[in-house]
Amino acid sequence: MNIFWGVFFFHRDKQVNLFSVMGSMYGAVLFIGVNNASTVQPVVAIERTIFYRERAAGMYSAIPYAIAQVNFFITYSCVIKDY
Repeated sequence: MNIFWGVFFFHRDKQVNLFSVMGSMYGAVLFIGVNNASTVQPVVAIERTIFYRERAAGMYSAIPYAIAQVNFFITYSCVIKDY
């Protein structure tokens, strides 16, 4: 990570150059975030339908469902590594 920052800020004497680099980094991070969100959206839509159906049936409330989802995805992220 330090090499990344060093390459971007090496010989950046002017404030305009610094703002250009920061703007480019902001745009890249924003693009990656939007791309990830659009990838996950169909899965969330299906899960939301299932949640509404099961909540209407009285199976559980919103808080235990959210806690279960968070626990599952944290465990899944730790076990499955996509390097």
